[in-house]
Amino acid sequence: MEIIAQNAEDIKGLQKYILTLTKDEKVEVSRIIKQLPRLDVRQIDDKILTRVQMAGLNLPSRIVESLLQFKRNPNQYGTILFRNLPTDPALPFTPKDGGFSTEKDSFVSEYCLLLFLLFLGDPIAYEEEKEGLLIQNICPVQGQEKKQENTSSNYLNFHTEDGFHPYKLDYLALIGLRSDQERKAQTLTVSIRNAIHAIPSTAIMLLRQPLYRLHPSSSFKLMNDEMDLSVKIPVLTGHLLEPEMCIHYSSMEAENAEAEWALNTLKKALLQTVVAFTVLPGDLLIIDNRLVAHARTPFRPTYDGKDRWLQRMFTMVDFRRSGFSRSIGRHVCSPLNVEFTKNIHLSRVIRKPIIID
Repeated sequence: MEIIAQNAEDIKGLQKYILTLTKDEKVEVSRIIKQLPRLDVRQIDDKILTRVQMAGLNLPSRIVESLLQFKRNPNQYGTILFRNLPTDPALPFTPKDGGFSTEKDSFVSEYCLLLFLLFLGDPIAYEEEKEGLLIQNICPVQGQEKKQENTSSNYLNFHTEDGFHPYKLDYLALIGLRSDQERKAQTLTVSIRNAIHAIPSTAIMLLRQPLYRLHPSSSFKLMNDEMDLSVKIPVLTGHLLEPEMCIHYSSMEAENAEAEWALNTLKKALLQTVVAFTVLPGDLLIIDNRLVAHARTPFRPTYDGKDRWLQRMFTMVDFRRSGFSRSIGRHVCSPLNVEFTKNIHLSRVIRKPIIID
């Protein structure tokens, strides 16, 4: 499939949403980070989140205003990019397994994610993915080149992040630590707001019905591979003129021929609006996961410890909605298998008649 993308820097309407920090702004962000304690990425609790959020109030006003505006009224591209952020003074080798790095002993990138993303909700993670860490490493893993997940290096298809989950994230952020050596990898985005005008009403009507089955990502290490954890959902929901979107170009199936026609119509319209971001060290790209599907172009890893290294973080605006799935004070949702079983048991309880003597 040939994809023609416009570089974000070449799109006039996006320029106000690409913010390059000035020298003074960068120094101020560095000063705030230096005042924060050493971070245990495996044990990020509400106490440290509150401290970071309070510190974030001292970020340069241009940054704070841009984040608040993006939350209240996202632009039609559903993205905002910050450039020239402080970077870690030295990096260890890129994690070979894409997991937690025990060798990284500075936390500039992690604190940049937390400082910026806490303006857009509360962190959320999932027990079966990336060990349930709130800040996750995204790196190529040898032997997984062709997988449709974040450890691959082949083309990664357009998808809503974790759209199959009952507590799907609202915002996704990617921060650059190390580029691929040829600097070919790009994050691609498509926004429903840029495509909705090109879709006939007949297709929109079908896309708003639960005629689409979405399967969990293979990046989720499920407790029971034999359980069918797919969900039937509509692709479009919410406002008629500015809908939200949940889509996956590889793992979503239509229930009938008419629904498939509508889905293909949407896919084609979205592919006319592709935006390409090259996420470099010190870049922070934030994506509204309710409006935008993202993908990644192929690149060639060398597996020499110097491969591409991003970190990511998810947030949810209505965090309490996921409370049933989390322990008190934690930000990690229960396994999907448990969520599925819970819903079966709850439905049985609800259907059971209540007898009052």
